[in-house]
Amino acid sequence: MISIIDKEKCCGCNACGDICNQHAITFHLDREGFWYPRVDPNLCTNCGMCERTCPQLVKYDQKHYHLQTPRVFAAYSKDEDIRMDSTSGGIHSMLALNIYKKQGYVGGAIYNSDHTVSQTISYDKELLSQIRSSKYLQSNAEGIYRHIQSLLKQDKLVFFCGTPCQIKALHLFLRKDYENLITCDFVCRGVNSPKVFLSYMKMLEKEFKSTATNIKFKAKDEGWHNFSMRVKFANGKEYCKNRWQDLFFIGYLQNGVFTRPSCFACRFKGFPRTSDITLADFWGIENIDPSMDQDKGTSLVMINSPKGMKLFESIKEQIEWKEFSYEEALKENPAIENSLNRPDTNREIFFNDIDKLPYYKVAQKYFVQQSTKESILKRIKLKLGYMYYMAQKFKKGIKPLHYSYSDIKTFKFINLSSDQVVRAFDYPFQNYKYSLVQIDKGAQLVLNSKFEMGVKQVEMSRIETRILLENNSKMIVNGLFRMYAGSYIRVIESGTLIIHGGFINENVQIICGDTIEIGKDCTIGRDVVIRSYDAHKIIKEEYQISEPIHIGEHVWIGQGATILKGVTIGNGAIIAAGAIVTRDVPAHAIVAGIPAKIVETNVNWE
Repeated sequence: MISIIDKEKCCGCNACGDICNQHAITFHLDREGFWYPRVDPNLCTNCGMCERTCPQLVKYDQKHYHLQTPRVFAAYSKDEDIRMDSTSGGIHSMLALNIYKKQGYVGGAIYNSDHTVSQTISYDKELLSQIRSSKYLQSNAEGIYRHIQSLLKQDKLVFFCGTPCQIKALHLFLRKDYENLITCDFVCRGVNSPKVFLSYMKMLEKEFKSTATNIKFKAKDEGWHNFSMRVKFANGKEYCKNRWQDLFFIGYLQNGVFTRPSCFACRFKGFPRTSDITLADFWGIENIDPSMDQDKGTSLVMINSPKGMKLFESIKEQIEWKEFSYEEALKENPAIENSLNRPDTNREIFFNDIDKLPYYKVAQKYFVQQSTKESILKRIKLKLGYMYYMAQKFKKGIKPLHYSYSDIKTFKFINLSSDQVVRAFDYPFQNYKYSLVQIDKGAQLVLNSKFEMGVKQVEMSRIETRILLENNSKMIVNGLFRMYAGSYIRVIESGTLIIHGGFINENVQIICGDTIEIGKDCTIGRDVVIRSYDAHKIIKEEYQISEPIHIGEHVWIGQGATILKGVTIGNGAIIAAGAIVTRDVPAHAIVAGIPAKIVETNVNWE
């Protein structure tokens, strides 16, 4: 018969209730809002099944096929909507969609209308939007273990995600391995009191004078790193505050006083793990590989078994991913191995106050809250890092004093303030003097790599370098790109310019009206013109004012050459000085003349 004397020895997984065929175990809330099992001695037969199913009491031996050290990946979904709606990078949703395609069942936590969280499982993919994303309070799992067992016995494919203790409880409940079961847990910092969360929600509903209809625990309104609590109300109003300002997040992340007692000595940390896959936010990825962080969410994916690896392999075409070491992942994600530190706050007094006081008064008493001034200063401190960058990173002895106010304004606009610039890492843009950038409505500059603009051979030159991105256009830089002084890039309305690296020398013109894609390691000489757009329309049938240009990798375009619309240039090709290219150029060929013709083939250059 299971008996809870020390509350730190019960994780609230509910498995003991499901395993009891006599229905002798029910769950009751304590004054902190956490549930604990209670056994009816009149119904109990002392079979011991509850104790043999308890993950706190039983040491579950990992199967030989579970990895001692996981394979570690950073990943995010290519589906922008899924990524932005997810806690991290949307990998759980991509795995779940794969299961749905196989007519399988997906299980996880959903938020209920009474502001509680419970576990569910279904083949209906319409539920995925509810299962997706973290819920920062304990989920009730009563009945889920029996439901999963029933599905497995019917040979249904099941993908279930829960806390590490719930996953261990599931395997103990099943008492055998099922090939048609794939389990997923997450790096858990600790589960919070439903009672405290209800107090928090009562505060918000009173403030907004309406019932909450939708809650997003980690909304990305201010980015992934600065995640927010967003609550929508029946009267159409909306609450949204970031992690530094929201009173629930402040209490959870700063103090931890309302986390379940068992979480301070969690038995389910480290490796090997019971689950096939472990997911988390990949905090610190910006310091390991900035290209994997656009502040939209990046998942830490830890593969713990061949079964988990097989499922992950099945979604690789739908995601961006890179593999890293376990040590790299652990560096800024200590919750992988370490339990939450026990707070100094007196829990008994705290929960007495929760019963008596509105939540905001409890927060004022127990949590250190940033003032508006402190919050603003914190953001300013982060943003003004550009001063140090300018002083330390500019090359060739250039000092910040050489820059005008306009130059500094451009630097700040591209690196910090513009919401039309997507940055894969901090400060990807370096502008030299007299560099002008205009980004019109709906246009976007995507910097996945470093971009140096206005590079000068004569440092004191006053030659302007210009970029114009017209309405709804896009310029994407995927590799280190240098744009020398006097050059002009114009992307016509709704056009897309993609540059994978290399450089353009002085006085180059790129006029992009449809799509221009320039491959890696291209060398583009002085006075070159690349145009996928005619300035005026010729009146005749089948005429197109704009057609794509594709330039392969390691292409050398000589001084004064012109590349016209509709042309594809193969890898390793050479375009002679002054040539006008109107037709496709094969790989490793030299073309010259007006119009350009092939003069040599099978050429390599360096």
